[in-house]
This record gives sequence, structure tokens and C-alpha cells, in this order.
Amino acid sequence: MVVLGFTVFGDSDEDLILARVKELASAVETKEGESIIFRRARLGGVFKEALEPTITLTAPELPTTTGIQELAQLASIAPQAFGEVGMSVGETDIQIEKAANQARVVSRITLTGSRGGELRREARHVRFLFHESGGDWRVTSIDVDRRSDDQPEARP
Repeated sequence: MVVLGFTVFGDSDEDLILARVKELASAVETKEGESIIFRRARLGGVFKEALEPTITLTAPELPTTTGIQELAQLASIAPQAFGEVGMSVGETDIQIEKAANQARVVSRITLTGSRGGELRREARHVRFLFHESGGDWRVTSIDVDRRSDDQPEARP
């Protein structure tokens, strides 16, 4: 009966949006043995499916980045700064505006980096703006909060 309900009704918009946030976090993680060329190609493919062509990323430590190709390039070189990269999605608030075909999402994202045996962990709030078209939710903007010094993981 559960399978029938799932088949008839499918996932809720909230489920689809949360799955998209988790898909993006997983895509940014490093994969063992992956060269920068393959990483860039893999990210480009995932981003093409998940992001609007005019995607904009703003983060305090980075220049504003616009476009799928530019964002894929930036994400592909993340291991140069962080070593092995892991991302996890924590508490997430999703506000859907059906009339505007958009959703505003705030997630607590934890980035874990490991380079030379040193573990670095940062948790930040990340704001996503999604646009829905034809039942597909795609990200139009990503805004990363500043690092908070009250997080033990964020201190040098």
C-alpha cells in the first residue's frame, strides 16, 4: 500500500527540495582517486541538472560567482584549499511560495576538510532560492553566511 501511495502521489515539494540540497552537498564532496578534470566534468553534469544557468553564489571569502560553468570550476578546485572535502546537511527550513513557483531554503551545512592529517570543520547557514518549472526544482541562488567565531569548529 505504501508503494502504491508513493507511486500515485510521489514525493512532496519539500522532499524534492531537500533531496536537491543533499544532492548538491554530495556532489561537492571529493571522491577517492578523482582527478581535477573528472571532478570538474562530474560537477558540471550535476550542476547542469540542479542549477539554473544564471545561478549566483555569494560567500564572504569568495568573489560573487555567476553561472553553472563558473560555479563548477570553483567547486572543482575546492580540494586545493580544503584537501578531502565532506559536506553534510543539517537542520533545514523550507518555505514554498506556490504562487511565485519558488522556495526559500535555509540549511545548516557542515563542511569537513582533511589535509595532511589536520581536520577542519565549519558549520554555516546557507540560503538557497529555488525556482520550480514543470515539477523540477532548480537553484537560482546560494548565499553562504559568514563564519561564526562562537563555533568551536570554526576557530583556527
